[in-house]
Amino acid sequence: MGFVVIGIVLVICIFTVILVVIRKHSNGDINLEVTADCEGKNQLDQAIIKIYFTFSIGKLAHRKKEIMGSIDWSKGWMPVCYNLKENGLYKDEKLLPATNEKTYTTFEINATNAIDPLGRGEGYVVLKLEDPISSDKSSAGVILVVTANMVTYQLSDSTSWNNDFAINH
Repeated sequence: MGFVVIGIVLVICIFTVILVVIRKHSNGDINLEVTADCEGKNQLDQAIIKIYFTFSIGKLAHRKKEIMGSIDWSKGWMPVCYNLKENGLYKDEKLLPATNEKTYTTFEINATNAIDPLGRGEGYVVLKLEDPISSDKSSAGVILVVTANMVTYQLSDSTSWNNDFAINH
């Protein structure tokens, strides 16, 4: 009788470990990474920062999906445009939609063209320094909302940069 109980407990433990390992590996292929790159100044002598983002939606790439992006930024900065790599190439930059909000905006991602067969994609958002700021650091964050088979996944990451470097670059 003791061997039966030990056998059942052992089977339950093995089954639990297998489920945890499978779940851990299936979530590892969904991610978002955001970085900032100082691009110098524009014709109006405003500092320009490009916020690059790369993402992977893993196995969700093979399902029917919708993807929306959102970016927020520090006070003093304003978005100019965004660009997504579609079919392996950056194409035309798109103006970001005008909103009444002063710290975030949203943009649409064409899930068919902007994601490669492995579920990866990338893009960038251009910010310009519109109002000089007194703080030492600024930041920006990107949020992607992926809806696949009526389940919504939210990916987010952020980055920061030194304002003195951006202004004097």
